[in-house]
Amino acid sequence: MKIRTWLIAMAMLALAACGNITGDAVARYDSATLTRKDLDTRIALIEKGLQKAPQSGQLPSKLDIEQQIVDQFINQQIMFGIAKQRGVAVTDKEIDTQIDTFRVRIPQATGGTLDDAIQNQLGLPGSTSTEFRQFVSFFLVQEKVSETLVTTDTIRTKITEQVMTQAKTVVQKATVAHILVATEDEAKKVIERLDKGEDFGALAKELSTDPGSKDNGGIYENITPGQFVPEFDKAMFTDLKPGETTKVPVKTQFGYHVIKLISRETGPSMTDEQAKLQIEQQIPQELQQARAMELQKLIDTEKAKAKTENRIVEPVYPTPTPGAAPGAAPGVVPPGQEPPAATPAPAP
Repeated sequence: MKIRTWLIAMAMLALAACGNITGDAVARYDSATLTRKDLDTRIALIEKGLQKAPQSGQLPSKLDIEQQIVDQFINQQIMFGIAKQRGVAVTDKEIDTQIDTFRVRIPQATGGTLDDAIQNQLGLPGSTSTEFRQFVSFFLVQEKVSETLVTTDTIRTKITEQVMTQAKTVVQKATVAHILVATEDEAKKVIERLDKGEDFGALAKELSTDPGSKDNGGIYENITPGQFVPEFDKAMFTDLKPGETTKVPVKTQFGYHVIKLISRETGPSMTDEQAKLQIEQQIPQELQQARAMELQKLIDTEKAKAKTENRIVEPVYPTPTPGAAPGAAPGVVPPGQEPPAATPAPAP
């Protein structure tokens, strides 16, 4: 989750953390209530924060924000109840430590201080306010409870079985060298120089615009089908024989390539070292996702139980119209469980 979006989410949670309030209740969980007056105040604060933040796409509607606040208010109260049942507590020292962490990370991401972010984007007095400390307590409680639901060893065993099975799959592998230039004419001149006997690696260092390989003589090792763009794949696995160089420039979305196939063979898709590295890289993301799923199941179960016991009062909101594309309301995920950014397939 981007820092700015995360801060808006903090506003919803911190401001939704209320105690026993009397008046016109919009939502209630046990003795904790959210009043219309407080809800409208929070909506106004969030809308103000959204207006200050650079946005792409449609902003959430007032109703979107209201529904999100109510949902998060209920979920927060449920989470504190679950923590109490399980004997999970957060100390003042832990809250102070987490706030110090936020105080370091926010300037790195935004250039402003934590207090600037809280005051300007959350509409709260600052990092010492009761509301903010309560949010941090909720943040830590989620983390502690989620850690008890799925262990690292469980995920490691699961991923190891998956990756080792994949690693044993027999695939084609190629080691190639290429020189990437901007135009077809430039590529033809490269081919002419190669035909006259110039060294491929030296020309790659001199002329190639591919930062990932030029300093290595243009070489990529142990490439499997699908790692590079289709035109490059065709040259490696169909058109060329080991030792051959393309006589016609290969055009891709990146420019024009002169490609030399150094070797091609079949074998396991990954070495033991590659498999071990992939396992270690996958564990954090898989662990976060598994814990998020189990935590949500726990919250849903407790919410269903509270409904049957009439301990929850909440509004009924209209179901979104199919095909409609309203602005997304600010949301929150458990700490450390932000979805990973999509990474494009590597290409030369």
